[in-house]
Amino acid sequence: MISKLKAYLKTSRLLAAFGAAILLAGCSIKTKNLNTAEGTLIEAHRLMKDEFYEEARNQFQRIKTEFPTSPLQLQASIGVADSYYEDEAYPAAATAYEDFVKTYPGRDEAPYALYRLGMSFAQQIPDEYERDSRTTEKARDIFSRLLVDYPNSQYKEDALKRVKEAEDRLARKSFSIAAFYDKMKQHLAAAIRYDEMLNAYPEHPLAEEAMARRVVMLRKTDKKEEAEAATEKFKQRFPDSKFKSMMAP
Repeated sequence: MISKLKAYLKTSRLLAAFGAAILLAGCSIKTKNLNTAEGTLIEAHRLMKDEFYEEARNQFQRIKTEFPTSPLQLQASIGVADSYYEDEAYPAAATAYEDFVKTYPGRDEAPYALYRLGMSFAQQIPDEYERDSRTTEKARDIFSRLLVDYPNSQYKEDALKRVKEAEDRLARKSFSIAAFYDKMKQHLAAAIRYDEMLNAYPEHPLAEEAMARRVVMLRKTDKKEEAEAATEKFKQRFPDSKFKSMMAP
């Protein structure tokens, strides 16, 4: 009987301790310190971790507006941008990262902000390269800037890859526009477009075909001298080209 009573008392004490721990935890959650920039930042990061991005953004914004002299302004600004990015609101994220780069140039966080700015544009690139290429151009330009401004950053390898991917898409679109004019028998317009593609992307795999087709277009517009000069240049660069027969007069 005594042993049962001891066991009962022990269990009761454990349950009471467990209940007290839950109560204290609940109280600590309810008494978040949002009256300071530090406490607000902690809450914002907690919300980010739990994927409540809009709520986190509101807390980051509170730091910016309610604690304007706080040294945490920088973290709040990058937090706002990150909250948009993680929420897949990429246009808004791009604007926020761009504002950060302008406001805090040269800071340690600048390479990260530039990389995320490039990624915000990269996430908006259409699946088909023939469509609007403005986000592709933006992504290429930002990643190129990152490589120039911070050549030894941790984002170097990925930035190089993304510049190459963007250049490939832009070159293919440029070639497709020239090919469209070619198909429509607008020979002068096609020749101009092939030339633009070659000047912008001279090392692209499609450059060989673009040079050959430009010669054909020039011949069809009676620009014989320019066509012959282009033919000689083509032969020097691609002596064993499979497109030789295409250029025959």
